[in-house]
Amino acid sequence: MNLLDRIFGEPELREFPPVLVDVGAAGGVHPAWRRIARYAVGVGFEPDAREAAPLDAAQREFRRWIFCPGLAVPERPAEGAATLHLTKSPQCSSTLSPRTAALAEWSFAEFFEVTERRQFPATTLVDALAAQGIAGVDWLKCDTQGLDLKLWQSLPAGWRSRVLAVEVEPGIIDAYDGEEKLGDVLAAFAGEPFWLAELAVGRVPRGGPALLEKYLGAGAATWVRRLAPGAPAWANVHFLRDFAREPEPLDRRAHLLGWVWATLAGQHSAALTVADAGRRQFGGGRFEEMTAASGRSLRRAMVRGVPAMVWRRLTRG
Repeated sequence: MNLLDRIFGEPELREFPPVLVDVGAAGGVHPAWRRIARYAVGVGFEPDAREAAPLDAAQREFRRWIFCPGLAVPERPAEGAATLHLTKSPQCSSTLSPRTAALAEWSFAEFFEVTERRQFPATTLVDALAAQGIAGVDWLKCDTQGLDLKLWQSLPAGWRSRVLAVEVEPGIIDAYDGEEKLGDVLAAFAGEPFWLAELAVGRVPRGGPALLEKYLGAGAATWVRRLAPGAPAWANVHFLRDFAREPEPLDRRAHLLGWVWATLAGQHSAALTVADAGRRQFGGGRFEEMTAASGRSLRRAMVRGVPAMVWRRLTRG
């Protein structure tokens, strides 16, 4: 039995397994969740049938899997449905309308071409989860093409106070009417008890497909996207709960999961901090194991970093 087995065997997590929610679950199970899926309840929202097939495998990976073939929206729609702009690339579909003129200046403009507008059943996150007997979220991942922040803010304060990880994918360029941008997300979370664990910038070359084909030939946009230098276009942002900023100490379950979430993110020094806080607040035992594991992970990470450090010093100047 490994350490994760022992952690998820703790009474708090046996009785209340972690809830992992993926809004815009195209592409299958989130890679970071594969190590813990068998202990967790997974919830996936994905209305686009073109992207739903990979989610079938999730039924076999999670302790319990709930698939919601509809839209999660910030506010309950009066008609119980919302319009989705289905685009040439399923990953670019959104309830927001693509900004065609602005996107025309980018090499991936064709991805946003609207092929169909269709009504889908729509509900709020709270309503959808409550219908399944779920009253909270431990890790929220959103990729809604422009509404991630509003979805997060639509959760009741009591729910948000218990979420331990949030992943969103805000835009940087102008892609959708009324979308939230990276700056909006960072500003909003500056007032929340989270810290920024990861910010990975997605890049794409600027230059319209028609212009590229005119000067480089048919199909040039595809090769430019693959090979040419790109400019920042969107970001993958991962926030983890900052236990030090909580007005009241979080419970033992939160400390157990907080350590797991930081470990899965590769943030071993942060995981060590959470485990040490748990040890001081709840005693040793499992938290002693967790601090030791984080220490070992940190040492391994530092050893792996030595060649890169040596190379930087040799090539400096």
